[in-house]
Amino acid sequence: MDVLSLLKKDHDTVKSLFAKFESAGKNAHQMKRELFEQIRRDLFVHSRAEEEIFYAAIKARSGPGRKLVSEASREHREIDELLRRTAHLKVEVPQFGDRFAALMEDVEHHIDEEEGPVFQFAKESFPAEQLVEMATDIEERKKALGRRLAA
Repeated sequence: MDVLSLLKKDHDTVKSLFAKFESAGKNAHQMKRELFEQIRRDLFVHSRAEEEIFYAAIKARSGPGRKLVSEASREHREIDELLRRTAHLKVEVPQFGDRFAALMEDVEHHIDEEEGPVFQFAKESFPAEQLVEMATDIEERKKALGRRLAA
């Protein structure tokens, strides 16, 4: 699997968690809290590994890739801040719902931007073998980050 397929798979997982959250019943507070925490964890692990390996490789290339990942990194920071501001709220309060809706919108926008211009840049800039190597590196980093969170 190459890095683009791996990242797309992560994106699809988060979209699926968003769909489960939205389809949960109005009073399924515990389920929604668990889904939120899973989304929060998955986004943290994904974005850190992505920035450290995929974005770093793109930044190492001169040209338009630097601007693309700079914007993507900014979006990661905004999503992180929204997650922090949402995490302390009770699921049943209206502000949680508002912030969660904003989170979904921001993440979906980020995914669209990344799977478009950023992925296209990577396809054009890296040989297939390097894209596969990045996927392996990201998987290893995600496992390490996951173990750190579980400790």
